[in-house]
Amino acid sequence: MSIDVQSPDRVRQFPEALLPMRERLLANLVMIAQIPAPTGGEGDRVQFLLDRFTEAGMADVAAGEVGNAVGRLHGRSGDRNIVLVSHLDTIFPANFDHSVTVEADRVIGPGVGDNALGAAIVSMMPAVLEHLGIQLDSNLILLGSTSSLGRGNHTGIRFFLDHLPEKVDCGVCVEGIQLGRLNFFSIGTARADISCHVRPEPSRSYGAESALIVINHIMNRILGISTPNRPYTMVRMGKMHAGVAYDVEPDHAELGIEIVSHADEMIEQIHRQIEDIVSEMSARHAVDAHMDMFFKTQAGGIPFSHPLVKSVLDVMEALEIEPDQGHSPSELSELIARQIPAVTLGISRGEKSRKWSPDYVLIDPILTGVAQLLGVILAIDEGACDEV
Repeated sequence: MSIDVQSPDRVRQFPEALLPMRERLLANLVMIAQIPAPTGGEGDRVQFLLDRFTEAGMADVAAGEVGNAVGRLHGRSGDRNIVLVSHLDTIFPANFDHSVTVEADRVIGPGVGDNALGAAIVSMMPAVLEHLGIQLDSNLILLGSTSSLGRGNHTGIRFFLDHLPEKVDCGVCVEGIQLGRLNFFSIGTARADISCHVRPEPSRSYGAESALIVINHIMNRILGISTPNRPYTMVRMGKMHAGVAYDVEPDHAELGIEIVSHADEMIEQIHRQIEDIVSEMSARHAVDAHMDMFFKTQAGGIPFSHPLVKSVLDVMEALEIEPDQGHSPSELSELIARQIPAVTLGISRGEKSRKWSPDYVLIDPILTGVAQLLGVILAIDEGACDEV
């Protein structure tokens, strides 16, 4: 079918026009969600995307050197290069039960919103454009990135951008949830694990009987670090693990922390302070304490006044989507670190896994989320997002 892509409210037509593709989109979501993809083990999901790209007749379909799934739709003129990216890895190990349930209003399963839905939409974008009879002037580069989460630290997209021979004009990062998400800046983020291991008995000294107690001392010292309100800066202690039984002093403990700030120099300053604290506690309590920073992104982004942000807001208004202009880690940080205008968008509403409930995404909002993505791609393609 053909859609009038030049009409100011053209995107309002898209959700209804996409109804015939609803079941196909859901089938792809279920299939991807059932494929285990822990960070570093995304090979089967990569192959799934490559198969979809090949079926769509895309050019340059290949798995990159670090395992990314890459495909390219050549535009009529090729004057612009638009990158559409979704990360493929999840927080769930390969041996976790990846069963998926489809109910009347939702899809339930591990990682369906983070980020099986995003990957499913990227894999289906050539078919969506073909169904609507849309041919872009710009080249559309589709990327399923690997090793994004945790210790992966965005390795996949970083390698891709560092080795892409041509310029990227705009980027869109696709996340499963939440619909309305609009990230156009990245807060500086550093994540680290602090480990404490009690030395063997002959080398112990007073105070080293429990790794948990030493970690507690480190936590108290971290809580004493002064953080400014401007620039916004915070230290989070998000996870801790120690011990195997109630009646055994733990000889190993771990603390997971996150430092966030609008200023990269504040992250560096606090990082050095925590390293000093860990070194001091290691010596004072005769333990082996170590800080391992494994994840780091820079602060930055595009201004609210940028035409790309304005275009996204116009599309959201046309589709009656309430924007949520926040920030959270995504592939966006790697794009903006290279001065590439980019945003992160969500496709549907749902919840990530909580102790009392499983992951799910709602079905009805998905077509609206896809319509939003199409509207933004078309705005970029038509030059509406070019800086004057």
